[in-house]
This record gives sequence, C-alpha cells and structure tokens, in this order.
Amino acid sequence: MMKRFFLSILLIMAFGVIARATHNRAGEITYAQIGDLTIRVTITTYTKTSSIPADRDTLELFWGDGSSTMVGRSNGNGDPQSNDIKINYYVAEHTYPGRATYTLSMMDPNRIAGISNVNPPNSDGVPFYLETTFTFLNSQFQGYNSSPVLLQPPLDFACVNKRYIHNPNAFDPDGDSLSYELIVPLQDSGMLVPNYIFPDQIAPGPTNIATLDPVNGDFIWNAPVVAGTYNIAIRIHEFRNGIRINSMIRDMQIIVLVCDNEPPTITAKEEYCVVAGQTLEFNVGVFDPDEGQLVSLSMLGGPLQISDQITLSVSPSFMTPPFNATFRWVTACNEISDQYYTIIFRAVDNSLGGNDTTGLADLKTVRIKVVGPPPQDIDARSSDQALRISWTSPYFCENPGDDYFRGFSVWRREGSKVIEPDTCNPGLEGKGYLKIGADIKSQTGGRYFFDDMDVDRGRTYCYRVLAEFSKLTNSGQPFNRVVGLHSDEDCVQLNRDVPLIVNVTVDETSETNGEITVRWVKPLAEALDTIANPGPYRFQLMHSPGIAGSNFSPVPGGTIVNQTYKEVSDTMVVHVPINTQSTGHNYHVDFLAGSGFHDASPDASSVFLKIDPTDNAALLTWEYLTPWNNHAFEIYRSNSAGTFEFVATTADIEYRDDGLDNGSEYCYYVRSIGSYGIMGIPDPLFNLSQEACVIPVDNVAPCPPRIEVRNICAEAGNTTPEDAFRNTVIWNDDSGCNNLDIVSYNIYFASNTSVEFELVGTVDASAPNTFIHQPEQGIAGCYIVTAIDEVGNESIFSNQICVENCPLYELPNAFTPNGDGGNDLFEPFPYRFVDRIDLKVFNRWGQLVFKTTNPDILWDGTNLNGNELADGVYHYVCYVYEQPLTGGTQNVRQLDGFIELLRGRR
Repeated sequence: MMKRFFLSILLIMAFGVIARATHNRAGEITYAQIGDLTIRVTITTYTKTSSIPADRDTLELFWGDGSSTMVGRSNGNGDPQSNDIKINYYVAEHTYPGRATYTLSMMDPNRIAGISNVNPPNSDGVPFYLETTFTFLNSQFQGYNSSPVLLQPPLDFACVNKRYIHNPNAFDPDGDSLSYELIVPLQDSGMLVPNYIFPDQIAPGPTNIATLDPVNGDFIWNAPVVAGTYNIAIRIHEFRNGIRINSMIRDMQIIVLVCDNEPPTITAKEEYCVVAGQTLEFNVGVFDPDEGQLVSLSMLGGPLQISDQITLSVSPSFMTPPFNATFRWVTACNEISDQYYTIIFRAVDNSLGGNDTTGLADLKTVRIKVVGPPPQDIDARSSDQALRISWTSPYFCENPGDDYFRGFSVWRREGSKVIEPDTCNPGLEGKGYLKIGADIKSQTGGRYFFDDMDVDRGRTYCYRVLAEFSKLTNSGQPFNRVVGLHSDEDCVQLNRDVPLIVNVTVDETSETNGEITVRWVKPLAEALDTIANPGPYRFQLMHSPGIAGSNFSPVPGGTIVNQTYKEVSDTMVVHVPINTQSTGHNYHVDFLAGSGFHDASPDASSVFLKIDPTDNAALLTWEYLTPWNNHAFEIYRSNSAGTFEFVATTADIEYRDDGLDNGSEYCYYVRSIGSYGIMGIPDPLFNLSQEACVIPVDNVAPCPPRIEVRNICAEAGNTTPEDAFRNTVIWNDDSGCNNLDIVSYNIYFASNTSVEFELVGTVDASAPNTFIHQPEQGIAGCYIVTAIDEVGNESIFSNQICVENCPLYELPNAFTPNGDGGNDLFEPFPYRFVDRIDLKVFNRWGQLVFKTTNPDILWDGTNLNGNELADGVYHYVCYVYEQPLTGGTQNVRQLDGFIELLRGRR
C-alpha cells in the first residue's frame, strides 16, 4: 500500500502536464486460471485516443502477494474506436506462492476531464483504479476458477430525459453464479474517488431514478436530467456452492447528450428454458419512434462463446424499423447448466452519425437455461428381496464431451405423487422424494438399472430418475453439479406374499366399549409358492394400543384358518370392546403356512383425533401410521340435532375450525382417504377416526403493547436532586391486532439484566397508557408491559426497554477548614446515583494523608492521625462506584485532581 501511495505521488508529479491531458474512461481486470497456482490476467482499459501524451504503453499490475509487474500493451498502440475512444489490452501471467485470497489491481494517475459526478470540475486529477479479488480454490476438489468475462463494452451514450439501460453481459466460463452491486468508483485500494455523486443524485427527483438489478445486471437510469459525462462502478460477485470466491470492479462511462431523439425499443420474452437437443427459436422485435432513422440490431452473450449453432436472422447493418429478427439456437448437451445464460440484444439508431457506437441504444436481456432431458421408460419391478428400477439406454445426453455426464440419481417416495414438469426448475429436491442412489451407470440387458434393497413388503414405492452433470477437477472430483429433468414415475411393491391391511376404521367411540373394524386382503396367489408353503393357512390379527404401539397381542376372535389356499379370502375382523376414546390402535396380521410362521403384514393404525379449544375456534390435529398413503382428510362436525355434517377437506394433518361459539360443545371426526397405488388393492381407502368433542374458550392472549421509557436524565442539571428522578413508562397497543377486549396492563420491572422481572403496577385500560415508577435505588432498570383481556389472558412480554442511571459526582478544588462555619469540610457538590467511592489524598511528597469510602467525604483537613495539615496543594485520586444496569461488577469512574487547603486566619 505504501509503495503504491508513493508511486501515485511520483506519477502525479512527473506527469503534471500529462494529467491535464486526461486519459482513462473505463475498464476492468479479468483473469483465467491456467495452473494450480498460475493465472493469466488481462487489464482492459478504454481511454481517450486524443490524449497522446497520457497514452500508456505499459501499466503496473499489482499481484496482491507483494509483487508487481510492468505489463506492456498487447494490442500494439491500442485499437482506436470512433468518438475519441481507444481500447487497450495488457496481458501477463503470474505464479503465486500458495493458495490464498489475492487482489489484482492497477492505478493510473488520471481520468478524463469533465466527469460530472467525480470530483467536479476536476476529475482529471483523480486516479483511475481497478481491482479484482479472487481466491485460489483447492484444485483437487474444487477445480480451477476464472473470472467472469464482460462482453458488453463499458461506454455508452444516453439522452437527457430518455430511459437508459446498460448490462455488462457477464459470462462465467465455469458456470458459477453471479450477482451485481453498484458501488462508488475507487482511486486506490480502499479509497473512494473524492466528491462522488451517484448519477440520479444530480438534479434528483421522481423522474430521475437509477437502479441496478442484482440478479441480471441491468443498470437502468430513468432518466438522466443533466447532460454530461458520468462514471459508475459495478462490482460483480462470483459464487460457487453459495460461497463467494471472486469479485471484480467494472468502472464504466455514460455520456449523456441533449438530443431531440428517442432511443429504439426491443420487444422479446425475457426468459426461456429449453431441453438440451431441442432448438430454441423466438422473435425479437425492433421499433424506433423517430421517423426516418435506421436501426441496427446485434447480440452478445455467453452462449456465443460456447456454441456455433446460434444465429440471428438479420445482419448487424442498419435497417428501416420496425422489423423482426428470429433468434435460433440448436442446443447441445455440453451446454446444460443450472445457471441462466444471458443473451443481450442491442438496438442502436443512427441519430448521432450513423456509427453503431454513437447512436442511442436499447438493450434487451434474455435469460436462457439449458436443462438435461429426462430419462425415458422408467420401469420398477419386484423380486423376492429387492425392487429393480430400469430405464432406457442410451440416454440422449450420456456423451456430452469433457466427461460432463456424471450418471443418474434415483429418487423414491412411498405412494404416488403427481409433479408437473418444470423445465426452469429441474431436479427433485423439496418435492417429496428421497435420493437413494447417485452416479449410476450400471447396465444390464441394454438398460440402465438400480436395485433398491431397503424395502418392506406391503409398502408401495414410487420412483423417479434424473441425470446429473458436472465439471471435474484435475483429480477427477466433480464440482458445480447440475441436475436434469426428472423422469415419469413408476410404482411397485415387493412380491406380495403377505396379507395387506386396507382398513382400520373406528365404528364406535367409547372409553370401555369402543369398536374398530380391521380389513385385510389376502396374499397374491402368484406371489406365494404354495408348494413350498403348504396349508393349513392361518391369519392372526395382532393388536397394540397406541398409534405406533409395539407391544402386540392376539385380538380375540381374530384368528382365521383355511386348510387350502383356495379357501383363503379377504377378511374382516371387528375388534371390541376397546377404548377408542383416549387412544389410537395399531394392528398387523401374522401369516402362518403349514406349521411355521411365514411373514406379517406391515403395521397399520387407526386415525386418532385430538382437539384443542381456543377463542371461537377448535384446533384439530390427528396422527396415524399406515403402509398406504393418505392423501386427503375430510372433517365432519355435529350440528345442533346431533347429526354430523361435512365441513372441509384438507391434505394436512391439522385443521382450524373457526366461527364457533365459546361455551358451546362441538364434536368431530375425520375420514382419511388413501391408496396403496397398486393394481388389485381397493382404491380409495376410507377410514374413520374416533369422535372427539371440545368446548371453545377464549384462551387467546391479546397482543403485547409497544413501550418506551422516559426520564429527565437528558435535561437534568448539576443540582437536580436524586429524588427528582423517576421513569415514565408509556405504551401503545399493536395497531395490527384486535385488542378491543383489553381491560388492564401489567408493568414489570427488573433492577438489572441479571434478575427476574417483578410486577410493580397495574393500570386500568380506561386510564392513560402511562405508569410512573421510582425504583428504590436509582432509576436504572428494565421494563416490560403485558396486556390483560376480560377473561384474564395475559399477553406475552412487550419489547424490553432498559434505562441507565445518569450519575453525577464532582469535587471542588479548594476548602477552608478554619472553623468559621463556611466551607470547613471538603465534600462533593450535590451528587446522585453513586453507591460508594474510594478517595485517597496525598501530600506533595506522595504520602497518604486521608482516605474514605463515604461519598459525602466530610474531610476536615486533618491527617490519618487526626492532626491538622498545613496549608497547601494536595493531590487526590477518587474512584466512583456506580451500580450498573447489567448487575454484578459495578461501573467505576476515576477522578483525579488537586485540592487547595486554605486555613487563613482563625
């Protein structure tokens, strides 16, 4: 930093004349990683062509590791453009000593003159500074990283009172995500340019607003009011896996002109999502309100850096508007990404001379995502101990090049779920499926496959598959993983050689004589090997209290025996008498073949309903544990005649029934609607909960008020006595709550933050919302207030407000202990909120002559032995102890000074 500072001074001194020639307009620093610790850096500057004395054929590039390099211009004398603009490139390579975060930077002594918002009117004396900060990742596991490339030039023209738009058109070659931030331009590391004014703050007003979209990078100024040259700076952040790994600054220039001209306009849809391999086509419309002008349409963007299959149906030459152009992109598998690509269309008119760098322009940002296609023909089949999921091979994008295809992931859920394909949001995260397999490429019989071994009989498993892609590090580790579209769903069970329960429904609610009907379907004949498992066949219904009960015992009357499998049928057993009022019940069916146990059905429980009363409402919740999927629940409520009527349907396991009368009883039951989702099983399955009743009561507390605390500390003078201090607590009800039934407020106080709050007062709601409190010691403490409604519900605590004491303790500088009754004692001026002191007085030889802990002091001029001290100046040190709000250790304030002891004549 010091090296750069002195360099800046020397350059400014050495080029004092050159600085006035002016030079820099815009630029940025980009880099590409070409080795584990090696990068290639490009400084791009846009300068004033006519500033020949200030032209730089060499710039000093600081690498951020304490070293720097003088870098020569790589494009000869630069590339002159129209409008007195020249583009310069400076390229260099560097190898770093180790992985760390580094800041690349350059500084040139001068910007161009006349920039309206940079140190006006002396912008030419302000250095031009660029920087890019980056972090070397662990290349073995995280890969290389290069900065975004900015494809849109950083120089533009705008008109007074006309909307202006710019986009840096950043393309990240590694597929990292980007965000954009508007900042103040810099003149050196950490140093803002002086007297900077954001463009819309020059003649500010409602029609002069500048914004930067942090997601797509659109800078929109709607609209400039004052003509002139303006500079803005955009910091572009790069993220990988949610972690920022790079940021770069683009310093750019906008020239606002007074012109009788409207910019052209572009119409196009702003976002597209396309499946790799498909062709994306859309129209781009161009219009110009100024008759007789010509308009040129061009495009720039990341896709043009990676694909040669993109076309625009018009040439970039000037044409008579209005006209339409067709954008066409034949997408490929290696272009699959979880980030949107950006294409920026630029329409520029010939109002300022016919050159496409001088006319007024409109930009249209179109975001395009290319996603992986879904796997096809998903087939899930059962074997004895596993479920095999297979799908079509080859997959359309299994050979995208650069080993980009990682394989497939398999996702599972119990029960079917309809998911509408979303091309813009592929993948299955958060959609109710569990990922059970990844990076799968195994094939058999010309199909990809995966075996799911973690399955239970009787449960319905539904599967979807999607492809995954990623770049690889040098060591073969994936990074920036991308998922494709999911496949269709296929559902299956293990070979069903066990019975399946299909109903556990409550027929009678009672504490002692309840009744539950349990139904099950028999095992599939084709799944049960009756030769290996000969009869007789016995089914035993087993029961355990509780929804997830595990202490099973046989149900009386729940044993069914058939000598041959031909006699086996679907069966129903009524379990009675049991307590269905206060608990749910869990069941399974044991299946025995011959003399041995074969297997058991999965457990299945009843639906158990719980109801909590609240103010004019009932809160219903229910629980169950079933091998089938309950996808809906119907709520029924009894009417005044005792007949149950339908109330609502929900997919949740809770429901709030509003509009009830407090004090009246309401009874409910819930009917579940479910399905196994497989052929041969009754569908849908209906099961009833027990009946449960509730009496709504007003148990809803009001909202807490908002409070503030006032006292006279801010206005108190040096002579204000301690007993004049008190705290006034003021509160207001939350305007967003219905607090009409509040009858009183409780005020609580804690003397410090380490003790519990205690009730110190109650104020009727009809009185003013204030409470005056004078604590026993000082005024320090914390307050909260609660609201009480007419039935005694108390709100939660309000916001907590704490106040400190405002202590005062001052000492005079002289006293006259001569017994004349005036100023005979050394004592403080009137003080307040002081707990104790520690005062020591010393003579001029440093000997202690007096000490006390009494805040009143009352020193009569004698020493520690009671002898009078001689007239003279004495030094004191006084520690003043104040009780703190936080409790515990006291606040200590140190006073030190001199006391003049003057006895005079007696």
